Amino acid sequence: MNFLLNVLYFNLNMGYGAVDMNKQKTPDWVFQYLKKLHLTIPESASYEFLELFCKRHLSMLPFENVSKLLDFSDCKTNQYYVPPVEKYVENLFNDFGGTCMVLNPYAQKLLSCIGYDCDLVLLGSGHTAILVKLPEFPSERLFMDFGGAAPIFRPVRFENRKNSSTYGPDEIQILPDEEQEGYYRFTRYRNGNFVNNSWIFNPDTVCSAQDLNKVIKNSFKKDAFFMSKLRVDLFQIKKGRTLSLNNNKLTIRTLDLRENEIKLSNIEEIESVIHKEFSLHKLPVRRAIKVLNELDIDIFQEN
Repeated sequence: MNFLLNVLYFNLNMGYGAVDMNKQKTPDWVFQYLKKLHLTIPESASYEFLELFCKRHLSMLPFENVSKLLDFSDCKTNQYYVPPVEKYVENLFNDFGGTCMVLNPYAQKLLSCIGYDCDLVLLGSGHTAILVKLPEFPSERLFMDFGGAAPIFRPVRFENRKNSSTYGPDEIQILPDEEQEGYYRFTRYRNGNFVNNSWIFNPDTVCSAQDLNKVIKNSFKKDAFFMSKLRVDLFQIKKGRTLSLNNNKLTIRTLDLRENEIKLSNIEEIESVIHKEFSLHKLPVRRAIKVLNELDIDIFQEN
């Protein structure tokens, strides 16, 4: 499978740093990606556009591992683990999103293509995020993340102590690490209670192609976190709620801090929830469940 990783190296890492739009033609996938988000290329890089980009991305593209399971199953035929950017964008119109292994690298690639100075950063040993530099804040880097199922609806100015983002019961804070100078921790709270802070990063250390390649390879191991469960998350801002499907359990959290858990008994009920609640009518969850079954994972089994 090493040749597959070489493909990933180039697909995910071409375009790091801001691109001079006057020197090259904008590829069609850029326009299609923005079209999916109901956006157009901005005249200049700005915080205002990034805030809108964040909100559209998190509310229109699901965090899901359905695509990951299918890419794993089809890798011998497709000759890749992660699809080329053109295929990834095509998949967006079929209700796919992805995990941090595709959502953040391809969002970073898009932003670079439309004039933003941004890089990938590695959090811990298995998560990616995006750091952006803006003329509006010349001495800062801003944090963005579309692959953490986290309510980061605007770039977080973590180096200026404006380091939190909240939606309903969920709050994310990007906090300086108490033990390692120059490092920050992605800290998650729910209903005011600490959840975890295992993701740590140094904003001065950009994620290299080699690092990303290694993380991607590890994420497709059969015992990897998102190879052993079904997961679909979506922020529905207009409805004031967050949907989270974890195997056969649907959790609905609302802005009034209510939480409702629904246990689903069969594949048909899961498909119904994906169609009616998530409005992801094309997302092939049945195929993903079949892949999990082939990996000896029963999502209906009690833990």
